[in-house]
Amino acid sequence: MSSLKYKYNLNYAPHINLFTNSAGKDPIDQIKYIADLGFKAIEDSGFNASHIPFDTSPMGIGMFGQEPSYLDKIGKTIADAGLTMGTFVMTPPVWPPVAMLTSGNLEFRETFLKKCKKGVEVARRINAKFVTVSADVYDRSLPVEVQTANVIDALRYAADIFEPHGITMALETLSDHHELFLRTSEQAYLLCRGVNRTSCKMLFDMYHLQRNIGNLIAHIDMVWSEIGYFQVGDVPGRKEPGTGEINYKNIFKHIYHKQKAEDKNLIIGMEHFKSKEGIEGENALLEAYKQCDDFNTSSDIIKEKKILSPAV
Repeated sequence: MSSLKYKYNLNYAPHINLFTNSAGKDPIDQIKYIADLGFKAIEDSGFNASHIPFDTSPMGIGMFGQEPSYLDKIGKTIADAGLTMGTFVMTPPVWPPVAMLTSGNLEFRETFLKKCKKGVEVARRINAKFVTVSADVYDRSLPVEVQTANVIDALRYAADIFEPHGITMALETLSDHHELFLRTSEQAYLLCRGVNRTSCKMLFDMYHLQRNIGNLIAHIDMVWSEIGYFQVGDVPGRKEPGTGEINYKNIFKHIYHKQKAEDKNLIIGMEHFKSKEGIEGENALLEAYKQCDDFNTSSDIIKEKKILSPAV
């Protein structure tokens, strides 16, 4: 393993199984390798389970599916390596997804809340302060306003479960299918403001939001107060920054100065695939992050621009 740690400007969090060629397939060795590279955080976006019909292992091992003793080992390894555990995914209870929250169905809500209680157990074992939560799919029998209210109600109950343990739901905007309910940053902002709890914040996933709405910097500014976590992936292809159309160097610089103004240090999850296979691909990924992270940090903090009305 390299003994040269790179000092990044932002708190990037690679996910488990991103460096299997360089560090080996053992997640414990991968955690140590990620720390050795100079990263300060780590995440896991896998959600493998018997009822999930596809392989999510390229994004992580899926913490919900691991034995308690192994979770304890992972948690200790993360702590000993000096890393912060970022988010992990709360595995969908059923597949394909159903209108679990949007419908207002009390039986569905109880299933969701039981999953939240297990999420607390998992989070405590791996010292995680975030868990990725989805708002599921539309219930086409109800007006969107009623569905929104139903989601807010369910998330308030979930906040009662997570908040005493200092765990925050990272409410994720998604673009994988047109029936997914939560698709825009404005919608996530509305939900977080409606829940109005410190344990419910937006996961601003730039891959999904570029596909759904674009104009990322303007939307970051618009919903900044409710962003609790970032994730990245370039478009198209969901590969590392620099492989697609998103100017991540400008976005990272913008986030850096906004954070500096408020003394924040949000985690930026590397929730993406690699454009190349093998060690070569992993080295290319690291080089891409260094290039995007190479921005001027000495500028004054961002000042809000005022748009003046033309003289009449």
